[in-house]
Amino acid sequence: VCMLFMLAASPPPLRRAPPVMLSSATTAKSALRAALAASDGEPKAPEVLAAITELEPFSIPEPALSPLWAGDWRVITKPDFPDSLGRDAAGRYKFSLGRASFNMFAPQMLPVAIDSILNPSSAPAPGSPGAYEVIVKLDLLLPDASPLAATMENVAECTPVDGNPGRMAVKFGGGCLRPADGAPSEAWRDTFAAPGSSADLSRMQRFQLWVARRLFGLRRAEEVAADGTMTYEMPRAPEGYLDILFLDEDLRVTRGNRGSIVIAERLPG
Repeated sequence: VCMLFMLAASPPPLRRAPPVMLSSATTAKSALRAALAASDGEPKAPEVLAAITELEPFSIPEPALSPLWAGDWRVITKPDFPDSLGRDAAGRYKFSLGRASFNMFAPQMLPVAIDSILNPSSAPAPGSPGAYEVIVKLDLLLPDASPLAATMENVAECTPVDGNPGRMAVKFGGGCLRPADGAPSEAWRDTFAAPGSSADLSRMQRFQLWVARRLFGLRRAEEVAADGTMTYEMPRAPEGYLDILFLDEDLRVTRGNRGSIVIAERLPG
C-alpha cells in the first residue's frame, strides 16, 4: 500500500552522536540549524539527531494541544521520498513522479525536481480535527520540452492522541497535482493524457494500489479536470501519528510513526 499512508513497525534505533549539554533554547536551535546545514539537510545524521535530543527539553509543554501547532510552515530537511535520482544543476533533489507521489500520479517514471515543501497546519478544536497539509512545489522535467511547474498537495486531518499530549494522530484523505501557474498548457495535457494509468507500474506497485482500493477506498482520477488538476481520494485511510519532539514560535520538529523526521520553520506573517 502507498507508503505515505502505511502504519509500519517501529524503525531500528538510529546512531546518535554524543550529546553536548546546551544552556538555552536559542543556543540549541542554532546548534540544530548548524548541524542540519553541515549534514546537507539529512535529519537522521548523527549530529542532527544529537542536536534534536538537546533541543527537546526546551519544547513547550503539551505541544499537540498548543495553538502554536497551527500556522504556515516550510520544511528545511531534505525531501524524504524514496529512490532519489540525484540533483539537478540547481542543486534540487530529483525523484520520479511515481516515487514523489507514492504512485498516485502517472507517468510514474517522469523525473521531477523538488523546489520546496510547505507544511501548513491548523489546530484541532473541540469536536473538530485540525488540518495537516504537505504541499510540494516541483518542476516536471519533460524529455523534449521546458519544465512544467506543478504543485502537489496531500491533505490530512490531525487530532491530539488521548493521553499523549505530545502526539498528533494524522490521517491523509486525499490530494491533487495541478499546474502551478493556473490554466494547463498543451504540454501539460499531453503529459497527463492518462493520469490514472498503471502501465509503467511494477507488479508489486499494482498490487499495492489494488490493496489500497479494496481496503482504503482509494480512487484516482481517470482524466484531467478542465483546470488541469488530477486528484485522488482515500476515504478509509489508515491513521498514522506524529510525535512532536519540539515546538515553539518559530520551529517544529516531528517524528512520524515510520521514523521520518521533519524539521520545519514558521513562515513570517
